Amino acid sequence: MFQLPLSTLSGVVCPAPDDFTTSQIIPVFSMAAGGLGLSSAALGTWVDKVGPVKAGTVGSLCWFSGLMTCAAASHLHSLPLLYLGYGGLGGAAWGLLYMTPVSATMKWFPDRRGLATGLTLSAFGAGAAIAPPLIDFFTTMHFVAPEFIGSATEVALTTLPDGTQSLTNDPSTKVVVATATDAAKVGLSEGVYKLGTGDSGATGAFASLACIYGGVSLVCSQFMKAPPAGWLPEGYVVDENSTAGTTIGVPADIAVRTHQFPLLWTTIFGNAIGGLALISSSKMIMTDIWSANLPSVVTASFATGYVAALGSANSFGRLTWAVASDKVGRKNAYSVFALGLPVMAGTPYLIKTAIESGESSAMLPLGMFIGGSTFVIANYGGIFSILPAYIADLYGSKYSNSIHGAALTAWSASAVCGPIGLAFLRSRAERNAIEDLMNGLGDGKFEEAFGTSSDNMDSLIESKTLTITRLMEVSDPGTIDPTPTLYNDVFYAGAGFIAAA
Repeated sequence: MFQLPLSTLSGVVCPAPDDFTTSQIIPVFSMAAGGLGLSSAALGTWVDKVGPVKAGTVGSLCWFSGLMTCAAASHLHSLPLLYLGYGGLGGAAWGLLYMTPVSATMKWFPDRRGLATGLTLSAFGAGAAIAPPLIDFFTTMHFVAPEFIGSATEVALTTLPDGTQSLTNDPSTKVVVATATDAAKVGLSEGVYKLGTGDSGATGAFASLACIYGGVSLVCSQFMKAPPAGWLPEGYVVDENSTAGTTIGVPADIAVRTHQFPLLWTTIFGNAIGGLALISSSKMIMTDIWSANLPSVVTASFATGYVAALGSANSFGRLTWAVASDKVGRKNAYSVFALGLPVMAGTPYLIKTAIESGESSAMLPLGMFIGGSTFVIANYGGIFSILPAYIADLYGSKYSNSIHGAALTAWSASAVCGPIGLAFLRSRAERNAIEDLMNGLGDGKFEEAFGTSSDNMDSLIESKTLTITRLMEVSDPGTIDPTPTLYNDVFYAGAGFIAAA
């Protein structure tokens, strides 16, 4: 949800030369996920020792501090500060606020471990459903339109040696040229805008969310508590010499050396990587793939709704699969997650069908894409809601918190490989698409449109002056927009990882 405002901090209506690129923004999510895994692994024993109130309080303060640091990063246009805020402090907050309630709830319900983790972690997914409209509201509230100079056909522009553009009659005034596609994302008109004016809304949104998220989590954490040692529900009888008991368990340092642990780790990694790639860039994926074929349907608000739907699917999957695993078994539930393979592998065909059929027949492929992606995300949610109970079944509940933290490093690894892999594959596909469009345009027409030779392609791409949307505006009628196909390799790679899992 922050992809667009963070990538247009200076340009506001479209990316400017000094704005963060997609490849720079996506690792923010990966760092936060890495922080979750590392903090879970490192602080699992500490959480058990100090209790849920203190652990939740520290997590809440980390979350508030992290988001406020992100607000400062947006204002100062500092990428390292953004990484520190969301990746460092935010990652630590994720780990503490994720692990603490799960551990406490499982101790209250030793007879229904799947239900306990499902109820707790469905809230984690529900947060992902509530966040998109909340982020959209605050970003819109703090958005300030940049200064409009005129249409691209009326304003004389000069392309500078570094690929940036300025007004011909005033070279000191740097500008960005927004296409109709760019401008529609923020509700403005296409044309030339003065660089350095306006506000994308990111700074205000981060600060507002810091107060809300930090305050709510801080208050709620004061009411968390764990049962006394050895506590059991009334009427519940269990063999304390088995892993179903509450006092027996395999220590974490031994558990991670058993043959089951690396197999479980690999299963989590392979199944999660595709879901994480989709979650990290879901609004961008929806807009890039479907807005060109269905512009009247796939609007900015529709894409926000899609992100919220994925959050709901995540929450639903966490609760449903956790409860179901109490009946069908954890291992059998994990086996069902392999059904995400044909969904991921078949998505490029859906996209191809939509492009060839045109707007009149593209609704069916869009519906199938939404249905398939929500299924994948529901399974993704199930992976993690089942995991704590699965670990307790395998190794006992006494040290399950520490073992759970070690297992979550698989999620961290997939959160690094998935989003960063998406950024790399998309960037490579985008460059290839730009080169193909340039070859179809011809040198003369290219120089007329961009005011410089195609030999300067690299500097034009780096300055974000040369984009697919601007090339499509000057290409011959009937030229197929390659944007919807930028993620084909991402989907094939996701299917491959699920197959390996």
